[in-house]
Amino acid sequence: MTRIIFVTQNLGRTGAEMLLWYSLSNLDKSKFESYLLYNEKGALIDSLPSHVKHTTIYKKRKDKKTKIFRAMLKIANINPLEYQLQRLQQKTNADFWYFNTIVNPIYFKMAAKLGVKIVTHFHELPMAYNLITYDNLEQIMLHSDSFIGCSEIVCQKIKDMGGANVKLLYGFVDGEKIFFTKTAEEVKAGLGFKKSDFVWAISGSTTLIKGIDFLIPLLELLDDDVKILWVGGAEERGTYYYVKKTVETQFPGRVIFTGALETEYYNYLNSGDAFLSLSREDSFPLVMLEAASLGKPIVGFNSGGIKEFVKNDTGIIVEPGNFNGLASAMNVVKNQPEKFNVARIKEEAAKYQVERQIPVLESILEEIKINTKAE
Repeated sequence: MTRIIFVTQNLGRTGAEMLLWYSLSNLDKSKFESYLLYNEKGALIDSLPSHVKHTTIYKKRKDKKTKIFRAMLKIANINPLEYQLQRLQQKTNADFWYFNTIVNPIYFKMAAKLGVKIVTHFHELPMAYNLITYDNLEQIMLHSDSFIGCSEIVCQKIKDMGGANVKLLYGFVDGEKIFFTKTAEEVKAGLGFKKSDFVWAISGSTTLIKGIDFLIPLLELLDDDVKILWVGGAEERGTYYYVKKTVETQFPGRVIFTGALETEYYNYLNSGDAFLSLSREDSFPLVMLEAASLGKPIVGFNSGGIKEFVKNDTGIIVEPGNFNGLASAMNVVKNQPEKFNVARIKEEAAKYQVERQIPVLESILEEIKINTKAE
């Protein structure tokens, strides 16, 4: 039995968190004993299988007993988080800790202090490294015994920083959870699109890294019957305000922002005639796999892992910042649909389904355990 403590931010609906959810839900429980520690309770926590035990940090618990206990630890000059991590390791006797993403750097030094082995799963490329400090990333690289990257380009960036024992595990999705209950025509009509409109679906938060500001120069190059459906939560920042208001005044009716969706998500994603990625950087977007699972051709900038998935008959990739090239690629998909075979797109997506990738993950985890015991 391999015992693992998984550490993550919230198990919400971002790509990295959903990948961990798929993993925890499908790892062979006769071989792996999983325990999850999270900072915030995300939407997917309660849907974990019963054999996956989970808890949040003391600081985020709302019960009075824990609040009093945490206060007592601080009075005794004991770091509550260090105490909790030590107790958790004693309770589980984990073979190693698995850090999902780099956004929880505070744990690395504490885990290393306990003498536990650390595996870090990178879902990020260098632009996202800026979300943490220089010292934070240094601690991650120093204290991690092994690394997992979600695409070849991510693995290479880890190696460039001197990382050793780097394993590749492509992102994956659960095809059984990707289904729609309304036809594309129904959704389009409900949104006010015309039957003659060609709709591009974009999925993700309205952030700079997702290319929200790229909408404006792109719309200037597209025909009026080309519409964009942006499916994802709104980041209430100034750039989003600028884009939203500019669209309203200069390109009315051309873009719809849905906000965050849960039950209707795949209905809206499926309503697009094709999938568009405007990301500045994206390691290996799960939304790309979701769209491909629905048979959607993919067009986007060469922003990272997308080039490891998209082939000639599944979509088109153009160099970053080439808006004319992007608009031309979008027109090819719109006007020459016969070049992109729906069955072929779904076939490519099937390579990144949970049933194919979980065995790869299990093999990686077993190898890490063997190497850990050998040291």
